[in-house]
Amino acid sequence: MAAKGPSMDLSSFQDIMTCILGILILIILLTGIDASQITVLVATPKEDSADDKTPAFFECRANQLFFISLKELGEVCDKKTEALKDLAQGNEAEFLKQAAQSILSYNGFNLDYTYALMGRYVLTPDYEAEGYKMENYPVEDETMWFGSKLAALDPQTAFICFFVRPDSFKMFQMARGIAWLKGFNVACELQDAANPIVIGPGGERVLQQ
Repeated sequence: MAAKGPSMDLSSFQDIMTCILGILILIILLTGIDASQITVLVATPKEDSADDKTPAFFECRANQLFFISLKELGEVCDKKTEALKDLAQGNEAEFLKQAAQSILSYNGFNLDYTYALMGRYVLTPDYEAEGYKMENYPVEDETMWFGSKLAALDPQTAFICFFVRPDSFKMFQMARGIAWLKGFNVACELQDAANPIVIGPGGERVLQQ
């Protein structure tokens, strides 16, 4: 009978494998815990959509509608600039002093003129102003205020953006429904009661839904 060779001691190998398995299990547990705490942001149609349509802005406040025209804002600022130039008579320091003290009134908003000089429109709501109250939205047509604003726009080149205050969700729903019926894409941004609306550099890009 052949003699048996020396037996192999596998205890060290088993200890190493046990340690490796323990580390792997610990890594899996930690990975699972981390994954459960991560907030996953799912892109909405508003974030997905990106084309060359131009936004037309409306604010819903106190269950009324206010229109924000970038063209009109530019004209208001240009008119103020010319007036301040005449007042300063070429004195740059005086012009800047007067500009820093200027708050313009525009369609139910207070407009910060200093920011406007930098191409950023910062609009604070004037709660004393009267906006458009849509009493019977199913019959809103181009002879009425909101209907006429939509009629002046082309849904192929423009979309509607609503800035919605907490007290005006009903008005937003009515106005959005009319815009949809007219073929417009619609975007909305929720605003606090007194939060200023910022349009331009520094304000978030508005994308349609």
